[in-house]
Amino acid sequence: MTVDSSFPVQPHPVQPQAQPSESSSRIPDFGPRYRVEHILGEGGMGTVYKAWDKELERTVALKLVRRDLTRDPNISQRFKQELLLASKISHRNVLRIHDLGDGPGDTKFISMAYVEGHDLSYPLRKEGKLPLDRALNIARQLAAALDAAHAEGVVHRDLKPQNILIDQHDHIYVSDFGLAKSLESDLGMTQTGQFLGTPRYMSPEQAEIRPVDHRSDLYAFGLILCEMLTGNLPFEHTHSTMQMLYQRVHEPPKDPTRLNPDLPEYLARIIQKCLERDVSLRYQSAGEILADLDAGHAPQHAHRSWVAAATTTFAGRRPRKVWLAAAAVLAVLAAGLAVWKTLGTPSAQPSVPAAAQLSLAIVPFHNASGDASLDWLGSSLAEILSTDVGQSAQLRMVSPNRLHQIFSDLKISPATILDPPTIGRIAEFTSADRVVWGQYARFGHQIRIDATLQDMKRGQTTTLSESATENDVLAAVDRLATGIRSNLALSRSIVKQLQEQSFKPSTNSLPAMRDYNDGLQFERSGSFLDAARRFEASTKEDPRFALAYSELARAYASLGQDNEAEKAAQKAVELSDQLPSQEKYLIQASFDSIQKDYPKAIEAYDNLAKAAPGNADVLLELGGLYENSSAYEKARDAYTQVLALDPKRVDALFAMGRVEIYDGNPEKALEYLTRAQALTVEFGNDEERADILQATGVAYADLNKHQDALRNLRDSLEIKRRLGLKKGVAMSLDAMASSEDVLGKPEQALKDYKEALALWRELGDKAGTGDVLSDLAQFYVDHGQYDQGLKLFKESLQAEIDVGNQNNQGLVLNNIGNAYFMKGDYQNARTYFEQALQLRETLKVPSKIADTLHNLADTSTEMGQYDLAIEQYLRALDLRRSTGDKRSAAIESSSIGILFGYQGRYGASLSSEEDAVKTFREVQDPTWLAEVLGYYGHALAQIGRNDDAQKSLEEALNVARGLKNDATTAEILGYQGDNAFYRAEYKSAASLYDEALRTASHTSDLGLILVSKFNVAKAAVGLGRFQLAASVLGKLSEEADSMGSKYVSAECSIYHAEALMNLKNYEPARKELESALIRSQKLGLRVLLAQTHYLLARDLELSGKAADAPEHYQQARQILDEIKSEAKTDSIVKRSDLSPIYTHPAS
Repeated sequence: MTVDSSFPVQPHPVQPQAQPSESSSRIPDFGPRYRVEHILGEGGMGTVYKAWDKELERTVALKLVRRDLTRDPNISQRFKQELLLASKISHRNVLRIHDLGDGPGDTKFISMAYVEGHDLSYPLRKEGKLPLDRALNIARQLAAALDAAHAEGVVHRDLKPQNILIDQHDHIYVSDFGLAKSLESDLGMTQTGQFLGTPRYMSPEQAEIRPVDHRSDLYAFGLILCEMLTGNLPFEHTHSTMQMLYQRVHEPPKDPTRLNPDLPEYLARIIQKCLERDVSLRYQSAGEILADLDAGHAPQHAHRSWVAAATTTFAGRRPRKVWLAAAAVLAVLAAGLAVWKTLGTPSAQPSVPAAAQLSLAIVPFHNASGDASLDWLGSSLAEILSTDVGQSAQLRMVSPNRLHQIFSDLKISPATILDPPTIGRIAEFTSADRVVWGQYARFGHQIRIDATLQDMKRGQTTTLSESATENDVLAAVDRLATGIRSNLALSRSIVKQLQEQSFKPSTNSLPAMRDYNDGLQFERSGSFLDAARRFEASTKEDPRFALAYSELARAYASLGQDNEAEKAAQKAVELSDQLPSQEKYLIQASFDSIQKDYPKAIEAYDNLAKAAPGNADVLLELGGLYENSSAYEKARDAYTQVLALDPKRVDALFAMGRVEIYDGNPEKALEYLTRAQALTVEFGNDEERADILQATGVAYADLNKHQDALRNLRDSLEIKRRLGLKKGVAMSLDAMASSEDVLGKPEQALKDYKEALALWRELGDKAGTGDVLSDLAQFYVDHGQYDQGLKLFKESLQAEIDVGNQNNQGLVLNNIGNAYFMKGDYQNARTYFEQALQLRETLKVPSKIADTLHNLADTSTEMGQYDLAIEQYLRALDLRRSTGDKRSAAIESSSIGILFGYQGRYGASLSSEEDAVKTFREVQDPTWLAEVLGYYGHALAQIGRNDDAQKSLEEALNVARGLKNDATTAEILGYQGDNAFYRAEYKSAASLYDEALRTASHTSDLGLILVSKFNVAKAAVGLGRFQLAASVLGKLSEEADSMGSKYVSAECSIYHAEALMNLKNYEPARKELESALIRSQKLGLRVLLAQTHYLLARDLELSGKAADAPEHYQQARQILDEIKSEAKTDSIVKRSDLSPIYTHPAS
C-alpha cells in the first residue's frame, strides 16, 4: 500500500477499519482511466486512495494533494518539476512514481505503486525496538534507497517511519521523494504557514529554516536507526512542536548506549555521526553509511562533539587540587536565583501534600471606569484576595508573582480585557482549574467590584459582586474572599480551614496599600530602586506596616544595600508580634534570608509550609535557600515539587538547571534548561531566553564543550545587545572570555574581559566591576602573570568591600590565596585562606567553608604540617557529608589518601583512593575522575602493585588528554615515571619525567613545575648521571625551601646526597643527609626517613666510618618493616628505592 506521509497507517488488512470523514467519503473523479476502490488514509498533505489503473491493468495508489498546497502557480510548476525528477529514481527500495495528473478542480495527484503491507511506524509502535537483524536489514535497504535518490539529485526532506513502507517479505519502499521540496516556500513552510517536514525527524538546519541538502536526510536516517535499535529517539519526549525544534538545534542527543546498553558500540557511533549538528561532521553520503553497516565497524572520527569530556570549573579550568571559582559566571547563575525568586506564601519540607484537589488563580481585575487614579486597585484586589481566600492541602493558590510572570510571557497588559481564550491560556500555563477574574468601576462615591469564579473543567461560572466606598474597599475584598471560599465546592471543614489560614496585609491605610502594591509591581519587573522608593513611601503612610518593611528589606538587598536591608528586615520582625502566623513566618523567613542565616530561614519556611501546604512559591523559596546552603539534593527535591505542581514554570526549570550545574551534573542541567528555553521561545520572552542561553553556555563549558558554550553565549549576547541590556552584555562577555581562553584564544578573551570591565564601570556598578576584575585577575594568574593577577584581585576585593557583599569577599579572598598557592608562596596563601575562612564561617555556608578548608589543608600539606592538614581535610569532609555532596566528599577522601602516602601509610592511602575512584565512577565526573585515577594509580605504584598501577594511570592519562588539561596530564605522566622508577626502568622513567616537565611548563603551577624538575633530576641519579644531578638538585632544594615546600625539599636533599656520594663527596653528602634526617623525623615522613638512614649508613661505610653504620641500617630496616606491616604486603620492598634496605646484609 501507499499512504500519505502525515498520517498513521493501519496494519493488515489494508482496508481501514474506521469510517472516513464526511469530506473524504466523497470519492473524487480521477477520470475514466482510474476506478477508485476506497480511501487508504488522509493527512497533512492530502488523501490517498486505492485504485485500479484500467490502462495498465494494475492496482495503484493515488495521492490527491491538498488544493491549498498547490494553488500558487510557481509552486504548481515546481511540484511538477520535482516529481518528474523523483520519478527518474530507479531503485528497488524507492516507491515507483507512475504518473502526475490534474485532479478535480485545481488539484494535483500522483499515481504510484501500491504496496501490500504496512509502514515502519507500525512495528515501532507495536514492538518498540526491533530485533537487531531486522533493524539492520531495514537500515541497509533505506541507506541504499537514499544513495540512489541522492545520486539523481533528489533530497527527500521529510524522511520518517510513516513513509517507509514494508511488504510481507520485509522489503522496504521509500515513498514521497521530492514532494516536500516541491511544496515548500522560500521560508521552508507551505504558503499557509505550515512547516513541511515532521518536527520529530527534522534536522537542525530544517528546524532553523536554513538551506538543506542530502545530508539532512542522513540526519533523519540516524534518528530512524536509533529508534529501530533502541525503541526511542535520543531526545527527551515532548508533544510540543517548538520544543522539538529547539531540541534539534540546541540539545545534545543522548548516547544511544544509554537508551540500549546492549547496543553494539559500532552502531552507536554510526548513529552519532549521522546526528552531528555540523553537517560537515556527518556522513557525506548514504553510501558511506552503507559501507560501515556492511563492514560492521564504527566510522572514523565518530561524533567528536558528543565526546563528554568533563566537568571543569566555571573558569574553564581548575588548577591542581585547589578549589576556585569564577566570580562573574557564578554571578550569572546567582542572578538567576535572585531575579527570578518569588515572594509569596512560602512552604518547606520536600514533602509536597498529596495532590491538592483544587488550584485557584486570581488574576488582576480590569479597571472599567477609565479613572486612572484607580489603576492600582486592579492588581491589589488580586494580591489581597490571594491570601484572604486562604490555603490548605486541598487548595493550591497560584501566587501573584507567578501570574505576573505569565501575564508578561503572554504579553497581557493591565488594560487588557480578558476573553475566554486568554483565560484558558492563563489556566493552562498556571495549571489552575479555577480562575477568578473581573472588573471594577467607580459610581459616585461607591466602587463596584464584579468578580467571576470560573470552573475551567466543568465550564461553570459564579458571579459575585460587592460595593463600597474607597475607604471601605478592604472590607469589601474580605466579603468577596468569603464568597469565593463558599463557592469552591469544598467541604465545610476545609472552608473553615481556609478561613483560619487566611490573612490580609496588616494595614488599614489605603495610600500605604497603594504604594505597597506599586512596589510589588516594580519588584516583580526587576526595578528594585523604584520598588524601594514605593515601599519607603508605604512605610511613611503607615509606620506599622510590617510587610512593607519586609519587602523594603528585600528591595534593598537586591540593590546590594545590605546594611539598609538588615535594618528594614529587623523593623519588620519587631512589628510582626501580633500578626497572623503566616504573615509572621513570612517576615521572619525574609529576615533570616537577608541575614544569610540559612538554617534559621529554612526553619522559618518550614513553619510557613505547615501553615500553607502545597504552595509552589514557598517551595521555590525553600529550594533557593537549600541551593544557597549547597544542600543540592534538598534543593532539587523542592524544585521537583514545584514542577509537579506547575510544570511550565520557567523559573523552576531554570533553578533545576542551576542546581545540576552547581552539583556537577551539567548534562542533566541541559535537559532542564532546554525545556525552559523551549517555553521562553513559545512565550516570546527574549530576556528570559537570554538568561537561559547563558546558563546553557555555562553547562556546556562544564562539559568541556567550549564551542557549544560559545555558541549559546553568543546567542545570549546577541539578544542582550538587541534589547540594550548592558549588564547582561557584560555578563555574557565575561563568560565568553573564559571559554575563549580555554580554546586557545587568549587575545580575544582579554578583549572581551576588558570590554565587560568597561561596561560595568560605565554603568557605575561596583558589584559587576568587582566580579569581572576577579575573573580578569584569574586570567592573568592562569597565564603565569601572578603580580598583575594579584593586583586586580585586590582591586576586586576592595570593590566587594565597598558594596558590602560578604559572599564575594570570601570568594575573592579565597582566590587570592589560590593565586599565591599557584605562585608557590604558601605563607601568603595561608594568610588569605584563613581570612576567607573566618569570613565564610560567619556566613554559615557549609560548602564555601569546606572549599576554603580544603585549600588550607593543601597549603598545610605543602608546608609539611601534616597533622594540621588532616584536621582541615576531615573538617571539610564532615561539611561535605552534611550537605550530601558525595562528589566533594570523595575529593577530600582522595586528598587525605595523598597525605597518607607522604607519611608512608600506603595501605590507608590506597583505601582512600579506592573509595574516591568508586564515587567518581558513580557520579560520572571525568575531570576529577582523571585526577583521582591518577592518585589511585600512584598509590598502587607506591605499594608495589606496578601492573595495576599502570592500568589505572593509562586510563587516567587518556581522560586527562581528552580534557586537554595540561596540569593533570603532567601530574599523571609524573606518576607513570614513578611507577617505572620503582621497577628500576630508569630510561623509561626519564622519558616520562621529561614529557611531564614539558607539559607542566605549559601551566602556571610553579609547584607542579618544581616537582617535575625534581623527577627529571632523580632519574639522572638512577641513570648514573651524578654530576648533572648534583648540580641541579642543590638548586632545586633551595627553590623548594624558598617556596615552603617541605616534602620536595627533603626529597631533593636525599637524592642530592646520593649523587654526591657517588661522586665520592662523602662529607657534603653526610651533612645533606643529616639535615634531611632531622626534617623527615620532624615531618613524620617515614619512607624518606628510612631512605635517609640507609644512605647515611652507606656514606659512613664508604668514608671509612663503618662502625657507626649498623645503627642506621637497623633503623632503616625497622621503619620499612613498620611500613610493610601497615600496607599488609611484601611487594613494597621490591621497589628500586627501597629494596637495597632489605637486601643489604647489615640490615
